[in-house]
Amino acid sequence: YQRRVREAVVSTQSTGVDLATIPEGKNAVFTWRGKPLFIRHRTAEEIASAQSTDVASLRDPQADTERCVNEKYLICLGVCTHLGCVPIAHAGDYKGYYCPCHGSHYDTCARIMKGPAPLNLEVPKHDFLTDTLVVIGKED
Repeated sequence: YQRRVREAVVSTQSTGVDLATIPEGKNAVFTWRGKPLFIRHRTAEEIASAQSTDVASLRDPQADTERCVNEKYLICLGVCTHLGCVPIAHAGDYKGYYCPCHGSHYDTCARIMKGPAPLNLEVPKHDFLTDTLVVIGKED
């Protein structure tokens, strides 16, 4: 019973983040629902690169605009979709995220580009209250 109550509480937890505290070009790591949460303040070059990628060529095809509600910020779970390891930011062949455990490479939009991971890093539900204030995990 206590476990079910705890799971219900965890599943409804939301968190607010002031994005103004994350410098452009940097990745911040938070903990949300017991998992690492990556928030990347993308540069103009990172945005342009992610938006110019041919979506049809991707293993898990998602446009940058589908993953980044505000193009300046990528918000995703820091859990590799291969075996659940925590990728390293600003690393790998695409300078997005790299999981050294088995060699998965993600771009600056956290889309799988190379390696064994089957899917992109998960983007949790989030809502922008202002240009720099976001709530992650808010249920309707």
